[in-house]
Amino acid sequence: MKHIDKATRFANYIIDMLIVYMLFVIFTLFENDYGLYYFVFNGIMFSYYFLFEVTTSQTIGKMITKTEVVRKDGSKASFIKILIRSISRLIPVDWLSYMFGNDIGMHDLFSNTVLKKKK
Repeated sequence: MKHIDKATRFANYIIDMLIVYMLFVIFTLFENDYGLYYFVFNGIMFSYYFLFEVTTSQTIGKMITKTEVVRKDGSKASFIKILIRSISRLIPVDWLSYMFGNDIGMHDLFSNTVLKKKK
């Protein structure tokens, strides 16, 4: 299966992170406890990726770029694979792993998943 190019992955990342940051701003608009911000942000990010990918195999960024998450054999990724993938995204250097390293990110490697073009 051909890997999705870095430009598409970058577009997915930017779109999804803009949405995550907007949700973060909304959730913290009336909260002044800066010590909780780290946990709130990571909770929103985990929930966003997990809920979208477990239900549709796509996030909003992936919907726009017409890509989806699948297992390496091309079949639908399981609940556990998406859970591992979503937890792995919380590793601070995860985004660097596919932007400046391999064609796949740590979250793909740990969950044994890939991105493919949606038909």
